[in-house]
Amino acid sequence: MKSFAASVGLLFGLLWSTSAEKGCPRPSEIAPCVCTESPLTYLECKNVDDPELLRTIFQNSARYTYKEVHLEYSSLQYLPHEMFEAVQVKEMYLTNVTLRQLFDEPPEALDELRVLHIENTKVLGGILWELLKPLKSLKILNIYFNTVKKLGKDFSENAPKGLEQLTFYATETKKIEQGVFNEFTNLDKLAIDAGKIENLQRDILPIPWNGHVIYFNENKLSEIPVDMFSQMPNLQTLGMRGNQIATLPESAFEGNGGKLEYLMLQNNPIKCDCRIEWLVKKKLPALSGTCESPKELHGKELRDVSLSDLNC
Repeated sequence: MKSFAASVGLLFGLLWSTSAEKGCPRPSEIAPCVCTESPLTYLECKNVDDPELLRTIFQNSARYTYKEVHLEYSSLQYLPHEMFEAVQVKEMYLTNVTLRQLFDEPPEALDELRVLHIENTKVLGGILWELLKPLKSLKILNIYFNTVKKLGKDFSENAPKGLEQLTFYATETKKIEQGVFNEFTNLDKLAIDAGKIENLQRDILPIPWNGHVIYFNENKLSEIPVDMFSQMPNLQTLGMRGNQIATLPESAFEGNGGKLEYLMLQNNPIKCDCRIEWLVKKKLPALSGTCESPKELHGKELRDVSLSDLNC
């Protein structure tokens, strides 16, 4: 009986200690990192160059949950996978960091991570998508100013299938392989901006695709496939700024449910002729871009072009 009572007491003690340790660890336990509550717990680490230091900081953070972890202006071989076993992390931001690789091993304990943001961070060995496979709860993946020249089988087989937002910016992306996003059925936003993409094909995304937002701004696109945005019943926002697109075929938007509101075509050499008559008739709420030709319409805003201007 005494043993049972002692066990119960120990259990309640553990429960109490776990629930009581909210907020931030003592500053001395996590230096040089800084923890704040605003109102959720936020850990910021700068100028870290020793993986062992990160291990210690996270061990000293045991039983806490960090809503966000920010690692900035640091240089490391990798992020030690086992450091995440001590504390839950919901969002992680790597900014101005140099790594040989993201993690030394796939971080199985990061299964609660929802946001991974990698910005201006050099991954010298290239991003190995298999290291992200354990991130079962990941919803948002942002990669800015990095190198991801191709999105293919290695991405589609390993990236978490529950992704809802996927953004690549200035990643030198040139090739998107057939069917690469077909299994990402929850994907709502796809953005691959400031890349080197010259060609697109409809089958990079599921058919139908139920997402709302697509951006291919500032690439090297000169043509839009005749079915590129077809069977996208919820497509609301499409950004194609800064390409070499002269015209948009009406068939590219067949079966998109008529929900398109925002179409961004600035800095494209748009030919304002009968091939855009359908676009003029559509009267989108937010259409941006200007006519490159013919001469008499040069510089005219697309939203101001009338059917009489086209003379079809």
